[in-house]
Amino acid sequence: MIISCPECSTRYVVPENAIGVDGRTVRCAKCKHNWFQAPKPLDLTETAEPEPAPSPPAPPPPPPPTPAAPPPVVESEPETAAPDPQAAPSISHWRSDDKPDSVAQPVTEPEPAPTPAAEPVSDPVPEPVAEADDSFAGEVDPLAGHGPEESYADDPDYAFDEDQYDDEGSRFDYSPPFSRRRNSLKMWTIAAVVFALLASGTAVAVNYYGLPNWLPIAQPTFGIGKADLTLDFPDEQQRKETLESGEEIFRVRGSITNAGQESVSVPSLLIVFRDDRERNVGNWVVVPSKRELAPGESLNVTEAVSDIPPAAKFAEIGWSPN
Repeated sequence: MIISCPECSTRYVVPENAIGVDGRTVRCAKCKHNWFQAPKPLDLTETAEPEPAPSPPAPPPPPPPTPAAPPPVVESEPETAAPDPQAAPSISHWRSDDKPDSVAQPVTEPEPAPTPAAEPVSDPVPEPVAEADDSFAGEVDPLAGHGPEESYADDPDYAFDEDQYDDEGSRFDYSPPFSRRRNSLKMWTIAAVVFALLASGTAVAVNYYGLPNWLPIAQPTFGIGKADLTLDFPDEQQRKETLESGEEIFRVRGSITNAGQESVSVPSLLIVFRDDRERNVGNWVVVPSKRELAPGESLNVTEAVSDIPPAAKFAEIGWSPN
């Protein structure tokens, strides 16, 4: 039995015993619509075809033929003794006018009667087989092969199981007659804009934060300073000192001067500690007390670094890269 959803027109093949004689409420597995499905109406217009008359019983097989009697044995006549050639009359080869009264006819023996052949045993006549009705031979189920391979006989509600239907679109759904052509120029334009935005963002991030440490390239120790700012940190003012409490510190003294004609923002300073082999053994960032200098203004910087690397021998001072 084939039922169809009145909302989405999806068709299902279900057994007739699943609907029953009184009908039942069913739900579409695709659009979740519920409706009452009436049972299949009885077709009373078709007349029942008369049953074929039973075939007459097969005749019983004939009895086996009686064995034929053996032909009579013809006794051969005893052979007569050959006449003595001396006693036989002489034969004259001269033709005479006297004709014999009768000509001796050879005596033929009667042929024996032919043996009657045995009648062949006839096979039993097979019963006629009713021919199948070919009226439905040309009809093909439109949904044959689209349903599950399992039988519905075991479970009448199997056809209404939602797990048996996937969420893919039905082939009866509406689809546009043609699809729009993709504009390659528009796609390339969008790709170029996205690439430009990514490149600009990367450049700004590197300029502000610097290159990441995981990059396998040599990075500058100090950042690029501004042309109008001048650093003045004499070497003799950069030394280690021991406080009265016995704590050792590194004293940094110097100044920052704005030699330009406009106000300039002051970035942070970086102190790099090096050992005897001029290897970097530690860093220290100094934040200036004033972030902007007016034209010709100077800023004194004094910093006491308490966390000194043990191998530090001297220090270099420059602009912080970040």
